[in-house]
Amino acid sequence: MVKQIEWSVKAQDTFDGIIAYLEKEWTEREVINFVNRVNEKLELLCVFPRLGIPNSKKKNSYRTLIHKKVTLVYHYKPIKKEIILITFWNNLQNPKGLKY
Repeated sequence: MVKQIEWSVKAQDTFDGIIAYLEKEWTEREVINFVNRVNEKLELLCVFPRLGIPNSKKKNSYRTLIHKKVTLVYHYKPIKKEIILITFWNNLQNPKGLKY
């Protein structure tokens, strides 16, 4: 079981950007649904930290779907039992720009 989840600056910025977009273009209901999905996924990752699809190039880095348009990229540190959230990625973007 994971002891701690740490948000990188980029993860916080991309999360905030998604929230800002949802607030501008959609309703409060969609914002709440998105936040709930993120919280549910983080709770699940606390129990199953290797749940995501592993990155073949970087050990212990994973990605997992939050919504059909948003993927969470994270790094798992098994010795510390810690997850570091790297970024929330808009799946409509070019995947070549995705950095683990």
